[in-house]
Amino acid sequence: MAEATEIGVVEAYERLAREVLNRPESIPSAIHNLLLKLAETHPGAVYWIVRKFYQEYLRLYVSDTGYIGIADRYEPGLMYPGDINLYMVPESPQPGDVVQITFTDKNEVSIYVIHGRVLRCNEDRSVQVEDTSTGEDYRVVDWNILGKLVKVIPFGSDEWQELFPASGIPKEWLTTSVEGNIRSLQESDASGKDEAIAELKRRLRELV
Repeated sequence: MAEATEIGVVEAYERLAREVLNRPESIPSAIHNLLLKLAETHPGAVYWIVRKFYQEYLRLYVSDTGYIGIADRYEPGLMYPGDINLYMVPESPQPGDVVQITFTDKNEVSIYVIHGRVLRCNEDRSVQVEDTSTGEDYRVVDWNILGKLVKVIPFGSDEWQELFPASGIPKEWLTTSVEGNIRSLQESDASGKDEAIAELKRRLRELV
């Protein structure tokens, strides 16, 4: 950033913007290619700025359409790998809501996703949540929240049989996920792990 210091931050970014606009490909393609290049070293930073742009500039939220996810980990009392989760983003999370949260490490390189139970909403509009896996408390801002969990469709149910093939996710991926969770639980001292392992092994038998 030495150049930015010499010519001024505003001027430096204006020059970068002109270079993007002057590329021979279309503007969307040029921006896309620039973000792909930045994502090689800082995918977390690229993710955050795209999300921030949608929320703060366009006022668009994931809740406009909702989204589904396939659970890849066991979370006590909440979900098993292979369950289908339905999410919406609430305008204002309420205590007791289970929300999906994303954040990056301090260098904005790695992206992490967890589930948390809302404990309270703070006066500064941040939200205090409890990690559903570890019990740790976090303070997050609204754009850390990907969505509110509104329904879990259990593995193998009629609704699951209808939706899972449409997801395009290979059963091999799910099998690997279940196997990894079994190994992780076997090495842990989590309460209720025997029951959880039995359920995971049942799913594994159905998958293979």
